[in-house]
Amino acid sequence: MSASTTIKNPGLLKLDLTIRGMKISRDALATPEISRTLRLSQEIGAALELDIVLPENVMVNIPIRECLAEDRPYTLTEKDGRFFIIGGDAKTEVWVAPLAGFYEKKTSTGVSMAKIGRTYAGYLAISPTPVCEFIFQELACRYCDLEAKKGRAWSVEEVVETVEAAVAEGVAEYICLNVGYTDSPDGGIALLEPYIKAIKHRFDLLVCVQAQPPTSDEWIDATYAMGIDSIAYNLEAYDPDVFEGIAPGKMRLIGRDRYFEALKYAAKIFPSGAVVSNLIVGLESIASTLKGIDMLAALGVIPTLPVYRLATDSEETMGRVEAMAPVFLHLQNALKRNKLSPTWISHFNLALNAIDGHYFGGEAPLGQRWQKVLKSKHGGRIAHSISNVRRRLRVRPADDEVG
Repeated sequence: MSASTTIKNPGLLKLDLTIRGMKISRDALATPEISRTLRLSQEIGAALELDIVLPENVMVNIPIRECLAEDRPYTLTEKDGRFFIIGGDAKTEVWVAPLAGFYEKKTSTGVSMAKIGRTYAGYLAISPTPVCEFIFQELACRYCDLEAKKGRAWSVEEVVETVEAAVAEGVAEYICLNVGYTDSPDGGIALLEPYIKAIKHRFDLLVCVQAQPPTSDEWIDATYAMGIDSIAYNLEAYDPDVFEGIAPGKMRLIGRDRYFEALKYAAKIFPSGAVVSNLIVGLESIASTLKGIDMLAALGVIPTLPVYRLATDSEETMGRVEAMAPVFLHLQNALKRNKLSPTWISHFNLALNAIDGHYFGGEAPLGQRWQKVLKSKHGGRIAHSISNVRRRLRVRPADDEVG
């Protein structure tokens, strides 16, 4: 499938950009939106990303350092203050989201807020602590950013100051907290509790968490009682051999079966559509990914589908775009069969999902109208109120402590 053909379909273009990347012309590189992102990325020593809005408000996220290579099928250009993506003999106008202003601020302790939190299309991602037993036992996930795990934990106040700055700027409607694995019954979730309590106390925000499954379901009850609105236990790959190959710690210290057990139980505790699990498209066979989608959806879990980024223009990679496209239509149909709406998904621009499915031959996704309501500020307040009422009705006082 040629770039000239793909560029006419926002969903296919998003997929192709995610897999093969793009380069930036000299004119575009000199614009404030992009030059500022590149400068700050170099200053803090961490890779920042470009959020690009394609036609029909489809969002894609691309690491800016990858855009400095030459062997890319697409080029981001600028003319008279307007941005265009050119592929082959076709082009389409896009919008480049400016870098969040709080990235250039520092906490009261002198830490760059860009090191603590990153914004992605309305949600703020924070990893408060680098602790992960997988690394200490030389069982790190193959995709783990090991350099990021060498830093110190951020204090509760540092995190709160970063959230406050992002909220004040209007770039954080959701908070996504990430935590590594600890060799304890809670699996690491207990490390997040002080941060969650502080955020919930200070801000009227929905909080999503990516963690590892605890050893007992009681800790899943406790996770919901903490105030968490959405939980992700990321499987990454459905095929057992691929799962062990990319995530040896998950397989040996937790077990693949425990992921399915925990996801199934969490889907009974959290609101419908609020339990999520990643399947990385491109790490295993397409047939295996399709099986994983069906399995998770049947458990009441929303699969999110980040794409394995190759950033190459080889013929083999071009063929993978055509092979991967039906996966997202399959996801949309699986959610419809199981009456699941992707309303609570927080990874809108990082992973293709059922929201994008209609670009691959399907109908408008289930809950898309409600999705638009939730993404408005008024809708976010409605969702937060509904979530709080549901939690008060469900959580019993006896759930407050887990032994």
